[in-house]
Amino acid sequence: MTSDSGTPLGRGWTHGERFRPAREVEIIYGHNLVKSASSDWPSYLAVSGKTAWNLVEKYVSKAPEGVGIVTQLDWPHLEEVTSRLPDNADMVIGIGGGTALDAAKYVALRKALPLRLVPSAISTGAIIHGIFAKWEGRKTAGKPPEEWPYCDFEHVLVDYDFVLEAPKYLNTAGLGDILCMYSGIAEWEHASSKGKAPQPDNNTISPIISYYESVVSDFVASLDTARSLTVDSVRLMMTAMKERDDRTLQSEHAPGTGHSMTGPIEEATQRGLIHGEMAALGAVIVTFLTGHQDMLISWLDKCDVRFRPDQIGLSRDELKTSLDLAAKNFGVSDPGSILAGNFFSEKQFTDLWSCLSK
Repeated sequence: MTSDSGTPLGRGWTHGERFRPAREVEIIYGHNLVKSASSDWPSYLAVSGKTAWNLVEKYVSKAPEGVGIVTQLDWPHLEEVTSRLPDNADMVIGIGGGTALDAAKYVALRKALPLRLVPSAISTGAIIHGIFAKWEGRKTAGKPPEEWPYCDFEHVLVDYDFVLEAPKYLNTAGLGDILCMYSGIAEWEHASSKGKAPQPDNNTISPIISYYESVVSDFVASLDTARSLTVDSVRLMMTAMKERDDRTLQSEHAPGTGHSMTGPIEEATQRGLIHGEMAALGAVIVTFLTGHQDMLISWLDKCDVRFRPDQIGLSRDELKTSLDLAAKNFGVSDPGSILAGNFFSEKQFTDLWSCLSK
């Protein structure tokens, strides 16, 4: 299979690290795109969430051969959804947020069909990554990325009207998924202070911080006078999402624990919270441990990214359980993580909760 531009597209049930780099993903922007593009789609299967499908159905010119409504990414659930879909389609169209888009990758891989993505919000890196996690209930399984599957897609269709219809917080969550990678700097500095890593290289770190600052300032400038999102906001977030991997601190000393906290949080709560908001919270926790949280919190607040427990519906007990799971799980899967084996004392947790409650 190839993309619209002729780039070979890969897929497989393992070796997720082989997914096409985000910088190479083709993105099509415009108004009323779902209606105009869907009239030319071949026979297709739609994979979506209930809310997203109810919103987008009115925009679709050609009805799908079948609609798979997903509620979670547990593989038995995805297999059930896939088995109910007919086999007479020529393509899979993923429509919705991160859960729906990752589910569409599963269906396309399972049915050996090409894939296109239509995000309902710019809420997660699932929009531009072919890799997707293997889930058992609310817990990921297998070692990423080599034991996770991937399914490259032809292109991403960003319909401004569809995306801007979503609540603002769903879109700004995507900035949480980008800015959370700042926590890698805190991890590196922590490892260095413990004699486990060389001193961070300012020539490497300074440009990354400058880049994050420019993303924040450009995003704020893109908002209208009521601080509502605009077409410019949507395009800026998508551009930043594409650039994220190349702008992220790539170092064995910065394993990205902030982003990885999404797993323990979902395991602790047993419900699907918004990925970018969980990643942002995880990054704040990591930077809190090194005393570098103020800059990140300032960026998140300027961009209206929800990350505080009361904003995202996370109780005090659930956060404590999430941290305990992270300390336990990362101790096995990622011993270099700042949270590996780091069980919070009562005082330390109280201070963290206070920081997150401001």
